[in-house]
This record gives sequence, structure tokens and C-alpha cells, in this order.
Amino acid sequence: MGIATSLYAIGDAIDPSQAYWSLLLRNGRMYDEHHLVYTLKKGQKGVRKLDWTEDIVSTGDIHKIKELTLNCPDGRKAVLEITEDMPAFQFKTKSLDMMGAGGSGLEFQVIGRVIDKASGRCECFAWDYRPKPGEPQLVAYRSNIYNWGAFRDTVTPIGALGIEVQGWRL
Repeated sequence: MGIATSLYAIGDAIDPSQAYWSLLLRNGRMYDEHHLVYTLKKGQKGVRKLDWTEDIVSTGDIHKIKELTLNCPDGRKAVLEITEDMPAFQFKTKSLDMMGAGGSGLEFQVIGRVIDKASGRCECFAWDYRPKPGEPQLVAYRSNIYNWGAFRDTVTPIGALGIEVQGWRL
């Protein structure tokens, strides 16, 4: 983890054009994706952004979430109440322009909760970085964790979400 990596983490954490997740644990502790974490990797000190898998799932805090929020660049907030029988998740998608024309970037940021573990039904909010003209950027959406569908026709369906990565006990 070098100085450049740390600078990228700091830059991402303060970028007002990015949507980000935040959460409230049942014990009152709050975390958000903009929180910087000191780290030591391969003998190099640095900072990185708080990571869902490394800092929420691996610590067991995933099972202690009371509230999950999507903080939008325009100031709006989408909030989901989380219970033990309705586990939380979040993910982002990014695209790459295969022709090298510089068209890469985030497509959407999603927060959600599983509302039926057996069937995989879930409800979520997505911040769409590339909406069609006249369509909203903040979208309420229902899908399925075993076969994630697209919330608009220009988004490629993802398929099954990674149960282990999300830290679920289904």
C-alpha cells in the first residue's frame, strides 16, 4: 500500500459525485464507505476506504446492522431498516469501454435487503449514474439474489449475487 494508493482512497472518500453506503449498527455505532481505515500491507503503511467485505462482513458486523442508507450525490438518502431475518447487501457495477474511448466508470450503486431467504426475493435502492433522459437516478427496485435482474433495459442482468461475499446466513 503506497502513497499513491492512499491518495486515491482519500480522493474517492471526498468525491461529492459518488453515491455511497452508510450503516447504523444495533449498538449505535455508525460506519460509512467514506471512512478511512489505516492499514499495513506488505510492510507499507497507508489508508484505504472502509470495505464491505473486509470490514463489515469479516468482523461479523453484517449481522448487527439496524439501518442501511444509500447517500446520493444530490443530497437524497434512501434508507432500509434491517433485521436478522432480512439481511443487508450492497454492491456497485462498473463498466469498461473495450475500445479504449474512455467510457469506463460506475454504472450504479445498490443497497438492499433480502425479504424472503427461501425464494431470494429482495428489495433495494439503486443510484443510476447513467440514466436515460427523463428517468430518475434514484430507483426503488425489487429483484432476486439468486438471479439479479436489470432495473432498466440498458443494464446487463448480473445473475446470482455472491452469498459468501455478502456474508449471508440463508
